[in-house]
Amino acid sequence: MKYAKKAGYIAALILFLIFAAGPFVWTFIISITPDHAMFAPTPELLPGEVTFENYKELFSGGQRGSRFFESMYNSLRAAAITLCIGVPVAVMSAYALSRMEFKGRKVIKNLLLITMVIPVMATIIPLYQMFAAGKMLDDIFWLSMVYVSSYLPMAVWLISNYFATIPEELEEAALIDGCGKFVSFFRIILPLSYPIILSVILIMFLNTWSQFQIPLILASSMETKPMAIVVSEFMTKDTIQYGLIAAAGMLALIPPALTALIFRKYLISGMTKGSVKG
Repeated sequence: MKYAKKAGYIAALILFLIFAAGPFVWTFIISITPDHAMFAPTPELLPGEVTFENYKELFSGGQRGSRFFESMYNSLRAAAITLCIGVPVAVMSAYALSRMEFKGRKVIKNLLLITMVIPVMATIIPLYQMFAAGKMLDDIFWLSMVYVSSYLPMAVWLISNYFATIPEELEEAALIDGCGKFVSFFRIILPLSYPIILSVILIMFLNTWSQFQIPLILASSMETKPMAIVVSEFMTKDTIQYGLIAAAGMLALIPPALTALIFRKYLISGMTKGSVKG
C-alpha cells in the first residue's frame, strides 16, 4: 500500500510537470528549430539541427526586433503606472472597508464581488466609445487606468479580508499611546500586511503583462502597443513565422517568470490569508 501511494504520487507529479512545463519546453524547441525542419514531411520531436537565428533576429536591431523590445517597454510602463496608482488606492479602500464603520459598507463589499464576474468583452465597446469621445485612445496612462479599474475589486477584496485578520487591539494600543489613526496605520497595519500587498502587486503585474483584449481595442499605435499585441502581429495573411513567435514568447516570459520566482511565497501566503475571511 505504501509503495502504491508513492507510485501514484510520482505519476501525478510527472503528469503535472508534463502539462505545466510541457508547453514551455515545446515553445523553446520550436524557437530553435529551422523552418525547413519544422515543415519537413516527417518532422521529428527534437530537431536534428539547432539554430538561434530567431533570437539573433530579435536582438539584431532590425524592424521586428525593435518593435518587439519597444512593445516590451510599453508593457513595463503600463505595469508601472498600474502598480503606482492601483496599489495605494486598493490599500486605502481596503482599510476603509475593513476598519471603518459607515453606512453601506457591506453593500459595497458585496458589489465588489459582483464586478469580478463581469467579462471584459461586455464593457470594451462602451470603454472604446468613452475613450474615443475623450480623445484618450493610444495613451499609456489611460490604458493603465482601465487596468487599475479592472484589478481594484479583486485587490480591495483580498487586502480588506487580510486587514480584518489583524487584531484591532494592536491598533487601539497605538491610539492609546498617542498615535493617530494615520500613524497607527503605517506603524501597525502596513508592516503586518506586506505579504498580501506583495501578492497583489505580483497579480497586478502578471495580469498587466499578459493583457491582450483591452489594448487590442484601445491601443493601435507602436507608442502604446504592448508586447502581446506586437508578437501576434508576427503572423500575417501570407506567412506565420512560428520560430520567431516562439522566440519572442520565450523572451517575453523572462520578466514575469523572474517576478513570480522572487515573490512566489508572498503570493501563496497572501492569497490564502486574504481569501478566508470577509
